[in-house]
Amino acid sequence: MNKKTTIVIIIVLIIVATVGYFAYDKYYKNNNLIIFSENPELTKQYFVSGTGEFETKFIEYQTKLEEVVKAYKEGGEKPNVDYFIEKARYAQYLKHTDWAKEILNDVFTYYENSSTAWNNLAKLYEEEKDYVKANEYYQKMIDSFGEKDYWSYYYYICSNWMYANDKAKTQECYTKYKSLGGSDSQLEDYLK
Repeated sequence: MNKKTTIVIIIVLIIVATVGYFAYDKYYKNNNLIIFSENPELTKQYFVSGTGEFETKFIEYQTKLEEVVKAYKEGGEKPNVDYFIEKARYAQYLKHTDWAKEILNDVFTYYENSSTAWNNLAKLYEEEKDYVKANEYYQKMIDSFGEKDYWSYYYYICSNWMYANDKAKTQECYTKYKSLGGSDSQLEDYLK
C-alpha cells in the first residue's frame, strides 16, 4: 500500500467512527433512560427504552410518585394508590411485568390493604398462567374486605382452579360461589 491509500483508509475509519458515535449518542443513549428515585421506598432502577407514549407516561408517574412520597415524608398525605396503579400499567405496556408487580407491591409500604393493587396483581399472575398465585390475591381481597362485598371474586378463583385443571378445588370454590348467589354454565360443565 502506498502512503496515499493509507491516509484515505485512516480518514474513512475516522469518519465511520465519528458517525457511529453520533448515531449512538442520538438514537441509543438519549432514547434509553434509567429512571430511579432517591426516595428509600422507590429506589428500584427501571431501564426505560425509547421516548414513546408508554415511556413518557411511565416517567410521568414515577415523577408524581417521587413528589407525593417526599410530601408524605414531610407530613403530607399518603401517596395516591392510583399513581402506583398507573405506573404499573405503563410498566406492563412496556412488557416489564416484573416491574409492574414490584410497583403494585410498593402500595403496601403505605397501605395495609388495597383491593385495587391486589386485583391488578391477580390479573398479572393470571396472564402468566400462575393461577395459584392469582387466587392468593383474590382471596386476600375477600378476606380483608368481606364476602358481602367481594363474593363475586370467587368466580375468578373458581375459573382459575378450572384453568389449573384442579377439579376438587374448583368444586369446593364453586359450591361456595353458588351458595352466595353465583352461577356459571362453563364451570358447571367442567364439574360434570
